[in-house]
Order: sequence, then C-alpha cells, then structure tokens
Amino acid sequence: MTGIPRRAHRATSLEHIFGSAHALEQAQQQLTKMLTSRGIYFGEGLLPTYAFAYVTSKDRVKKWAEQAELVIAAADHCAREAVTESVTCDTQSFDNEVSELIFAYPGYERCCVICRPDGIPNGDDLRFVELNCDSPAMMMFLDIVTDCLLQLDAFQTLGQEMRPAKPAADILLETLLECYREYGGKQTPTIAIADWEGQKTRFEHLRLAEHFERAGYPTVVCDPRAFRRVGGELQLLNGQRVHIVYRRALVSEIINRRHELEPLLRAYRDGTVCMVNPLRAYVASAKSLMTHLVERELPPWLKPAAKLVPRTVLMDDPQARKEVMANPERFVLKKSEGHGGKHVLLPGVATESAWREAMEVSRREVWIAQDYLEVPMMAMPVADGDRIAWSDRFYNWNPFVFGGRFAGGLVRTSSTPLINITLGGGLLPTLGK
Repeated sequence: MTGIPRRAHRATSLEHIFGSAHALEQAQQQLTKMLTSRGIYFGEGLLPTYAFAYVTSKDRVKKWAEQAELVIAAADHCAREAVTESVTCDTQSFDNEVSELIFAYPGYERCCVICRPDGIPNGDDLRFVELNCDSPAMMMFLDIVTDCLLQLDAFQTLGQEMRPAKPAADILLETLLECYREYGGKQTPTIAIADWEGQKTRFEHLRLAEHFERAGYPTVVCDPRAFRRVGGELQLLNGQRVHIVYRRALVSEIINRRHELEPLLRAYRDGTVCMVNPLRAYVASAKSLMTHLVERELPPWLKPAAKLVPRTVLMDDPQARKEVMANPERFVLKKSEGHGGKHVLLPGVATESAWREAMEVSRREVWIAQDYLEVPMMAMPVADGDRIAWSDRFYNWNPFVFGGRFAGGLVRTSSTPLINITLGGGLLPTLGK
C-alpha cells in the first residue's frame, strides 16, 4: 500500500498563463516545433516533455541544492574510503583484472564527479533515494528545454529572472576541464563523448558536442570501441588524439565488454587519457553505498547527510530480511547494481509474485531495502475540450551535482510512482521565482 498521496503541487504562477485550452495546445505545438528543429530526440521520438515547468521559490531551490551537494559530498567520502580499502560497496569479489580497472587512479581525487541524485520533495526538504553517480544524462536537454520554454509566447510574461543562473552544460564542461587540469593536462583538450552506438541518449551526446565545440574544445561522439593506442597516445581510428573521454557508457557494461575495449582501458590504466566519470564511480553508483551514509560514522561536517536519505539496509542482513518480510508495505526493494528503473519494486505497484521472486533472488545477489517514501504529485494542465483541466502526476526532483556543486535541477513526472524517462516519464525544467 502507498497511502493517500499528499496534495498535488500547484505551480500557482502558471495556473492562468495559457488562458484557454486553445492557447495550451498552441504552446505545446510551438514547443514541439522548437524541440524538433533543435534535434531534441530521445530514442526514436522527441524527448517527452510539456509546455509547463516546475515553479517553486528560489529559497527552496537553494536549500535543495545545498542538500544535494551535501549528500553527494558524503557519498564521495564513503566511496573514497572504499577505494582506499580496495573494496566495493556491494561486497562483491572481482578477479584481479576487473579490480585493477575499478580501483585504478584516474589522475584526480573525486569518485563522485558527474552526479544526478533522485530526490523526493517533502515540503522544504528533500530525501534522496538514489545517487546516480555512474553516467547520468539529460543536462544538455534540460538547458535546451528551459530555453525553448521561456521563448514560448505564453511564458513571455514571466521574465528572464526565472532562468537558471548558469546552464548545466557550462558547469559540466568546467568540471571536465577541472578534472583534466588536476590530471595534469596542459594543452587545449580534444574531448570524446563515448557511449555504445544506438543509445537512446545519442542525440543529447550530439548536442553536447556542439556546445563544447562552440566553447572552443574539439569534440567527437564515438563508440568506446572506436579508439586505438599509438605511441602512448589514445587516438580515434582516424588518427585524432583524444585527451578527455567523457564516459557515458555504464561501468557495469564496460566491465562485461572489457575485452572489446582494450585500447581505451589500457590508456585509462596507464594514465594516458583523462576519463570522467572515473571507473571507480562504480563504487559510488552501487545502491548499497546508501547503507554507508546511514550506518557509518561520517566526519562532523557530513553527518547531516544521514538525515537526507531513507533508512537503507542490505538484504543479506538476517534481521533486516526478517523485518522486510514481515512488513512488505513499508519497503522498496532494489537491486544494488541496477539502472533505468529496472529491478525496483515499490509497495502497492509491484505484483506479489514479483515481490516474492525479488526476495528469493536477493539471497544470491546484492539487493537493498529502503523505507518507502510517499512520492508526491503535481498538477499538470491538459486540454479538455474548450477548457483547461488539471491532471495529477507523480514527480521527483533530480539535481545535477558536477564537481561537488549544484548545476540545475529537473523534474521527472509519471503516471506511476516508479518514475523514469526510459520507462515513459516526462521531463520538466525547474524555474525559481
């Protein structure tokens, strides 16, 4: 059971912005045209979004940003400790080849560099249910959707003061360059955005490459298999040298396909290329790391982070397992190494058979249980004939934290509490008033 949802968030400053159902439909058509012209595709279709925004106070955004920075700082602290001890938070055992990759020094200290935690709003506070420190996406699309939205006729009355202070893609580039300088890079770098061919996010990669190019940094989008080693340099197959690999392929996929990636991985191990995020982000991306935030003794300045995450327990703990089995309506089950909303079972959403299966699988694999947090709802405008109606949608708030600093926040909405754009959710920008 999920309980009765809290009263839906209403962006009161937007309630009368359209004036009529016809104006709302025109705004959506205008936005669709703008996104199409700028190539904002996700997979085979346009990025799912709306002619609407999540509007809240600038003070609230500031507080949430500080909370996001704090929880990522705590995660980075725990991940660095695990790296120092050469253990993963999943307590998995790897052969020497894989361990060498995961624990290799990338040339800079941070484990949690490019992150986008999942936050559940509760009044003026957030609680973070996932950290997403491996290979988060949507920062470039957030910038472009925000820009397009504020160009809509209906939004002209809001004023540019609601626009985020700095584009997320600018802070992303700054973070890549900071890692490169700490790594020891001196010259203007060529950047390779590396992900498997055919990914749904490939259009965002292209828009990021264009953005980096405009800033003066040669950038290519390529498959992680499209490298070679020549004379101690990492090069593309056309002979172009690469200095920074902005990794968008997941660490787990890289581990599984490592024998296809020898030139790239040898360059990473040898320190002849700067890769961001580092492969040691695998440690921080495991959902089981959240047990460390709750259970471990953190330094005094990081201790408040423990209050920003729900209680999280490993399912190999007999006492925790007994509690979860006795109170299934209170817990979310998650596979520690999972992404895209897969292997996440919410009470009241997952079937009883799926729940039983997950409980059984968790005897052999690393799974966690989290206290279930009620997912809030927000009211979205929809055209209902000649009038505007309001439809409640579940939502969460996802702040970007790059190099330890807040870089903007997006909202994801869905018809179910299991929210993921890959599974049919939609994206909204955050506007602070």
